[in-house]
Amino acid sequence: MMANKDLILWQANVQEILPAKISNPADIALFAKQLSSKDIKQISQGFEAGSYEMTVNFVWTKAMAALKRELGSLGMKFIGELVNKPDLGEDDDVFDSITEKEAVRLAEELGVISSTEGMRLRHVQEMITHFNKLDSSEIEMEDIEMEEFEAINALKVCVKNILGKPKIEVATNFVEFREALESESLSSDNPKVQMLVSSPYFFHKLTISILMAIIKKSSGAKLEIALANINTMIPLLWAKLRDTEKWQIGHTYRDVYSDGQSTAVSGLQKALLKVKGFDFVPENLRSDSFVRAAEAVINAHEGMNNFYNEESPMRTLLKLGSVIPAPAFSICVTAILSVKLGNCYGYSFAASAVSDQMIVMITPDRWQYYLNECLPGDVRILQKMLDSKPRRNWYSIVEKYGLNDLDLKNKNIKKLIIASFNENDSGVIKAQGLLMQEYYGKKK
Repeated sequence: MMANKDLILWQANVQEILPAKISNPADIALFAKQLSSKDIKQISQGFEAGSYEMTVNFVWTKAMAALKRELGSLGMKFIGELVNKPDLGEDDDVFDSITEKEAVRLAEELGVISSTEGMRLRHVQEMITHFNKLDSSEIEMEDIEMEEFEAINALKVCVKNILGKPKIEVATNFVEFREALESESLSSDNPKVQMLVSSPYFFHKLTISILMAIIKKSSGAKLEIALANINTMIPLLWAKLRDTEKWQIGHTYRDVYSDGQSTAVSGLQKALLKVKGFDFVPENLRSDSFVRAAEAVINAHEGMNNFYNEESPMRTLLKLGSVIPAPAFSICVTAILSVKLGNCYGYSFAASAVSDQMIVMITPDRWQYYLNECLPGDVRILQKMLDSKPRRNWYSIVEKYGLNDLDLKNKNIKKLIIASFNENDSGVIKAQGLLMQEYYGKKK
């Protein structure tokens, strides 16, 4: 029998790169193993000259290039599956195909960095974006400039998590497993399948996404192998799957049925019959409209000028109706809460007012469903708990809608809601860490 430690597909690399007390920029730069001596010299000179914004932009650009280059080694088709861009092919350029935010999220999900370090990298990016958006008149009028301590912290974060590593270790074990999903029929007692069953929920979710993508796009032997693996894995994972992933399987069945893909329909039908899963096959296309609208909200929220761009897609989502279909409920709540909670800089007043109109439509039973079935895997919302401004907005929602009075099954969700109701920042952050550990299966 395999030991427990052998059952985890991968873990975050937690080795120390920088001494804890280091604070001199020139000394920090010397630990950037992925930079040339010329680059290191430029960084030191930039700090000496007080050119903090220019230097931090240079460091960030180098860090993102190194991170994207290493992620690209996984293969662009695999990257496309991870970021929900199924049209990506092996000839696509990783530097053009994924955004910096997607690169950081992938690094976090693949165990390259912890969720705490992912948060720090996102803060660096937000700070750089903030200063880059200011025009010269604003800077002169308000005497706004990046402080030295902010620049030093940004340098430390980039060196510690990316530039200080001679090679960024990515999830090679899962890459091999992903390849096996379409190249060999895996039995339930196969060590790779046993590893999957014993691994954290993120890997279950990712496996379902990969298999559904293979079914939609493949034919012949590759399709037959994927269907065989689905019939092996769905019965093993079904009891652990959250409704979001169950609806994903149901959507795929609906899609291949509509496209007349008889082989795929037959294989998925067998798997769904084994777990009595036809309750998760949508009956109409209404849910797709909600999903697309919610995705547009999320894209606006995570894009440039989000405070300005969020209102229009939020109004589109609102106009679709007061009752969100079950298959689209999870992503719609994610979109609504993303706008309502905002980010570390605040929130869009106009878009938030629209989100309020949708939040009041969420009944207590649907809140209970979201908290029990969706929030434990809703990384976008959980990550917002680490920023003070979104966290305060979350407290208001918990109190206003009585979320502390609901019947909560997940002990860590219960801790999160109780701490939120009591406005206990440390309690919320601790509960968030436990939920992220539960999701990714590694210490944060």
